[in-house]
Amino acid sequence: MKKEMYQGKEIERFTLTNANDTRVTILSLGGIIQEYSIMHNGQRENLVVNFDSAQEYADNPYQICKQIGRIAGRIKDARFELNGCEVQVPANENHNSLHGGDRGVSTQVFDGYQVSTNEVTLSLNLDPTVDGFPGSLTLMINYILHDNDRLDVTYDITAQSATVYDPTIHIYWALPQGLKNVDVQINGDQRQEVDAEKIPTGKLLANKGTAFDFSKPRDLAEAVETLRKEENQKGFDNGYAVEPSMTSPVVEINKKDQKVKIKVFSDRNGLVIFTADPQNGENDRQGIFDSLATEVQTLPDALHHDEFGNVRLAAGEHKQIKIAYQVEGY
Repeated sequence: MKKEMYQGKEIERFTLTNANDTRVTILSLGGIIQEYSIMHNGQRENLVVNFDSAQEYADNPYQICKQIGRIAGRIKDARFELNGCEVQVPANENHNSLHGGDRGVSTQVFDGYQVSTNEVTLSLNLDPTVDGFPGSLTLMINYILHDNDRLDVTYDITAQSATVYDPTIHIYWALPQGLKNVDVQINGDQRQEVDAEKIPTGKLLANKGTAFDFSKPRDLAEAVETLRKEENQKGFDNGYAVEPSMTSPVVEINKKDQKVKIKVFSDRNGLVIFTADPQNGENDRQGIFDSLATEVQTLPDALHHDEFGNVRLAAGEHKQIKIAYQVEGY
């Protein structure tokens, strides 16, 4: 990728490799995972949806493989309470806030340091002048690619003043068009009820026996068809309550034609799955999908539902959050 500038800064590209010749490429723009590729049956296969240039990522509205913050998901009315005071943040989806607003982490250029051939750390300072959210914090994101093709992503957050933070990576796994021959399993048996604007009501619904049930491996294309018939919903954009674990996947994707399994781990209790064609708007509008986003996070809109989890930080508080991906060929 030739040198590109964004917000007056040069975009850096960091490539991680391991003993298997697996490659992960991270951009300083938005902490984007541009490449997560493996050598499989003698061919290199990039498992994530990607663009060649940083500007294409910046121009695309689907948040392709970007770091999301300060808050993943939707915030009802773009308002919440912090230390007893009501706070207003930028609204960018009707009157709600989605994925940190239009100036969120996904739009920022990080400073980066390549620690070794398989590790990079990105850093960013956030304050209200940057993204319109209350409080100041220092964010460090560490990516490590291990020799078993597992990518560990660790967030270290230090709050200088009272604030909120709950990230995700809006990673899109590249799948066959029409989502053919792909099985998905989710380690959770409940989903969030939402209103007409996709804002959680606070209620959790049982998945068993419904179009949303992925408690066992299930064909994704079939699940989408069932969803359309039974729920009149074009595709998945749903929040699941999952069992946090860094050793057992919260969601597993089996690309049966390519004979590749993708496992996603998280230390938090929420997962949003989203079917899309994020590079072809017309296909996406028609429901012709070729990817699945797996957004692990605290259950969305926890700022209005304390029972979903705590995403507030006090002044001086330090917090660590972890996400991991594991790729296995068979």
